[in-house]
Amino acid sequence: MKKLKVGFAVLAAVLVLGACGSKKEDASAKDEKKEIKIACNQVSENSLKAAKASMEAEGYKPEFVVFSNNIEALQAVQDGNVDASFAQHEPFVKSFNEQKGGDLAMMKPHVYYTGIGLYSTKHDKIDQLPDGAQIAIMNDAMNRDNSLLMMQDAGLIKLSDEKKSGFTALDIVENPKNFKFVEIEQAQTVRSLEDLDAATCFFTFMFNSGENYKDYLIRDQHAKDFPISLIVKDKNKDTDWAKAINSSFTTKESKKGINDHFKGVFTFYE
Repeated sequence: MKKLKVGFAVLAAVLVLGACGSKKEDASAKDEKKEIKIACNQVSENSLKAAKASMEAEGYKPEFVVFSNNIEALQAVQDGNVDASFAQHEPFVKSFNEQKGGDLAMMKPHVYYTGIGLYSTKHDKIDQLPDGAQIAIMNDAMNRDNSLLMMQDAGLIKLSDEKKSGFTALDIVENPKNFKFVEIEQAQTVRSLEDLDAATCFFTFMFNSGENYKDYLIRDQHAKDFPISLIVKDKNKDTDWAKAINSSFTTKESKKGINDHFKGVFTFYE
């Protein structure tokens, strides 16, 4: 009977050790992940291409999956259909988490930032905008807020003092020239310039459309507060692959490739 008990004890110990070994192997396999799917849009794909050689130099095999809008890209990360995304700024990611119940995290250190401007193909100066001008603003919460704050900073409108962020057109308390604001998906605001008096657009989308992104009537004053870097599920932010992929954007070779292509659209954090 004693021998039988000893036999069971030895078997239990072997099973426990085997389970521990399996867990270690699973964790190791997770850290050693090499094939990485990264969501992007048509603009950010060029940054990914510029950093691809640096990713491969670290032993990774990146695959870039292009999405037509940023919500779909982030949802793909959230659902596990891709491993990461690189295109969206941090406040946009936070807004996604709040609205969609997501658990996405932006890697640090942050890579770079860009800006938004108010553009017009019909008027050369801000004071030429007529009474009742139709102006496109981005329709997602964070960029709509940023668009309106930019125009308040320029003295075009005044927003309510009752809150500090999350503004919509309903929060405009002073509008001397009675501007009419038209909400449009951010990637489509450049196209709206054909029909409207002006539009708030990201530098990136202006550049990608072949327009001069520096030819704005006014621009935002807080671009540094909208950092861009790799976005992953929160559980993956400490993995070796996430850290390595994020760092790949800031190698000397990657920075040169990004700057050569975008001609100053992005500013790297130092």
